[in-house]
Amino acid sequence: MRIHASCLDHVVLNVSDLDASRRWWSTLTGVRATRDHEGEVSFVIGAQAIRLRQGVPAPGGSISVCLMADASIDELHQRAEELHAVHGDVHPRTAATAPAQALTIADPDGYQVELATYTPEGAPIP
Repeated sequence: MRIHASCLDHVVLNVSDLDASRRWWSTLTGVRATRDHEGEVSFVIGAQAIRLRQGVPAPGGSISVCLMADASIDELHQRAEELHAVHGDVHPRTAATAPAQALTIADPDGYQVELATYTPEGAPIP
């Protein structure tokens, strides 16, 4: 058995308030949510999905998601401001395919979300 190169299909996050989280993630990603037959809210981004499920959130700091964006770090900072999201400073990261810079914010349940973009000198490795 081999796992496909684009093996990550979806991630499911338990959230305390499904409607509030749906609005937050929709604003963050710019993607319209859909609801599946199990009641989960899905945001399809490329070939992957982030799914939200009503439930008890994981303990703070236990889950971190990195979203690569086709935007400048200044645009990512602006998006964090639009969400009124508490965030730290821009920091370098080692993404899966190239160097990146990221800004870490927290969703309504405290999940850490890195908004990242490839560094000007870096480019994704195919």
